[in-house]
Amino acid sequence: MFETSAVVAVSGEACVGCRQCVAVCPADALSMEGRQAVVDESACVGCFKCVEACAPFGAISVVRDPNPRVLTVPAEEYSQPEVDELCRRARLSPDAKVCVCTGTSAAEIAAAVLAGVEEPEQLTLATGVRSKCGMWCLTPTMRLLAAHGVEVTRPYNDRRLYPDGCTDVAIWTIPDDVADKYPEYRLRENLAAVESGLALNSPTPWFPDVQPGQDLDGNPA
Repeated sequence: MFETSAVVAVSGEACVGCRQCVAVCPADALSMEGRQAVVDESACVGCFKCVEACAPFGAISVVRDPNPRVLTVPAEEYSQPEVDELCRRARLSPDAKVCVCTGTSAAEIAAAVLAGVEEPEQLTLATGVRSKCGMWCLTPTMRLLAAHGVEVTRPYNDRRLYPDGCTDVAIWTIPDDVADKYPEYRLRENLAAVESGLALNSPTPWFPDVQPGQDLDGNPA
């Protein structure tokens, strides 16, 4: 869940038409009209990625959102068994906060996906996921889409979805030398927890019916 508080404004005089802001917007709030970038306030979530991208030109500024919105899928509006099953297939705990900045849970995203929201940008507007840093929440979002059978393809120059194997970026793909270089992130410990089917710092299995050596349907792997 995320409540908006700010949006961005584009200065026509300073905009050079480079499209950098459009390329990084996680909610499709920015588009081009000729060589001029324009913003749809109703879609802007105030992540300020465009402000960073436009730093050399200073054409984008931050203003208060005139119509603050709460981006969420309330639990009472979705079927918990179906949501739990989709999360299970994506190997995510339904209660896991997959977006640290906004507190958006895997269950919220799964509920939106099950309701027919199949574009990452629309999931941002439906749940608030990726409304701030966007560093950690894209991969679980893509895993939930993939678990539902949704394939998202984008051109190489789309900087929002990391098209080179975006659904394969996960704890188990991090090389050993990288894990050893950054011990403060406890990468090896997290990998061991995932491989054992346990949540880190907890003896409780995420999915008791899915054990190591089995696929997501409980069959021998």
